[in-house]
Amino acid sequence: MILTVSGIIAILMPVLACILQIVFAGFSLGCIPSVGAAVFAVLAFWRKGPTLAIVSVLLAFVQICTLNIVLTVIIAVIGAVASIFLMLGCEKWREAHPELTDPKAATKHMIIGFILPCAISLLVMYAYPVVRTFFMSFFDMPNITAPVSEWTFAGLGKYVKIFSSQSFIRSLQNMLMIWFVGGIITLALALLFAVILTSGIRFKKFFRAAIYMPNVISAVALATMWIQYIFNQQYGMLNSIIKFFNGTPINWLATDMKFWAMLGSFIFGAVGYYMLIFISGIEKIPADLYEAATIDGANKAQQAFKITFPLLKGVTKTNLTFWTINTATFYLWSKMFSPVDTEASVIVPVMYLYDTAFPSKGNMRADAGAAAAVGIVLAIIILAVYLVMNKLIKDDDVEL
Repeated sequence: MILTVSGIIAILMPVLACILQIVFAGFSLGCIPSVGAAVFAVLAFWRKGPTLAIVSVLLAFVQICTLNIVLTVIIAVIGAVASIFLMLGCEKWREAHPELTDPKAATKHMIIGFILPCAISLLVMYAYPVVRTFFMSFFDMPNITAPVSEWTFAGLGKYVKIFSSQSFIRSLQNMLMIWFVGGIITLALALLFAVILTSGIRFKKFFRAAIYMPNVISAVALATMWIQYIFNQQYGMLNSIIKFFNGTPINWLATDMKFWAMLGSFIFGAVGYYMLIFISGIEKIPADLYEAATIDGANKAQQAFKITFPLLKGVTKTNLTFWTINTATFYLWSKMFSPVDTEASVIVPVMYLYDTAFPSKGNMRADAGAAAAVGIVLAIIILAVYLVMNKLIKDDDVEL
């Protein structure tokens, strides 16, 4: 009787709290643990599992902290208390029916109970923002934190708006140039350094640390050093070299050169990261393959093209995926090379997104829906590249 009553209350209370929260305050984070508490209360009542009931209790107390209406908090407290009685009732039921308990099921429930809090946290911190951003891209709203009740449905209007913007199109073009040109140079240099450093040269640990060193330095500091000490027109290193040979100094930070200056400095800081990934892949290749190839008369170049590169397909796919993500989220370097006003020569989608959501000019209106649409477009691009890489590059083409 206690199990039935507490189970019904534990199921109904979080559902009621969720509904009232949406009606009076709009959808919020408090609705997610409410739904989770109800679901796991149903599972606990159905499977008579105390571990599932523990998860329901945890979620019930989480919803108390996230709800912001007095009535819903009171209802949530009642649901949390009912979940505790549900847990105790399930435990007593299992003690009264030992013949019906399954040790494997109990172990499985325990594993689920330990994993679930982390999984729920990830869902709340990552899945919820993604879902909210997706829905935001179809609505017009006063600001990015406006409640759902103030949203106005706009359909595909936000996507039409961003693709009608010359700034957004230019940002996509710049991103494509960074991805394609920068990707070829960065990954080629990373692979070259990785092959050299795993070929048995002396002082390889020193060279590995030296090439990776730019990744240890803050990107802000690194960009500042390039802007002030490499590209500066008066005393920069490049122009000092040009003056030494009686040449005319070049304004590396002019509009027509700024993008390539930014890309070159970014590549300098990125090569070491991808080099280490390539090195980890090369070091996993069995040395017996190289010994057999040497006995057969293959030189280093032939070994690289016949053994090393084919066996690095999976690592190459990983690096391409990481490079795509870094390119799509490219922001800091653009901001450092264009600190005051966003310049078309270095604008990237994330910079356009930020300027759309938080405009710095007084005559511009913030458009959170359009900014969300930019985020969704970037996510689709990353997903598309990942799927294409999986289709084109097969890990099982070559077997060890």
